[in-house]
Amino acid sequence: MNHNALRRLRRGGGRARPRRMSVGEAGQALVEVAIALPILLALLVGIFEFARAYNVQQVITNAAREGARQGVLPTMGEDDARLRASERLADANISVPPAIVDWTCTAPCDTGEAVQVTVSVDYTFVFIGPVLSLFASGNNDPGTITLQSTSTMRKE
Repeated sequence: MNHNALRRLRRGGGRARPRRMSVGEAGQALVEVAIALPILLALLVGIFEFARAYNVQQVITNAAREGARQGVLPTMGEDDARLRASERLADANISVPPAIVDWTCTAPCDTGEAVQVTVSVDYTFVFIGPVLSLFASGNNDPGTITLQSTSTMRKE
């Protein structure tokens, strides 16, 4: 091996050395990270918050469907439908007292009549809610939305 090739191997194969950052460039990189990181974290938290709200919406839809199905059975009625929907909400750790389970069918509910079960739950965003409250004015809570689902079936 000749002397020049050996010198190039020692220096990293003839590649140019990466230049070092000066103090000003390191500060600039720190400022860029300080600006971008909160935005990215807020985006990530928002994705998780809305995914959880969507999950709760699906549970509410299922609870309304199961409540309506329970209510249309020949030996079942309004109390059974409310109980079944409330059980489904409790299974998903959705607090039952703020949940509203509505039943619409005139008594006596005869065969062939429509039975409608509506489940409503006030959902509060855990992380985004307090942030939205800082920018809102008035008595209403901007971090809380009402999720609702309705299921209609015919009495058997």
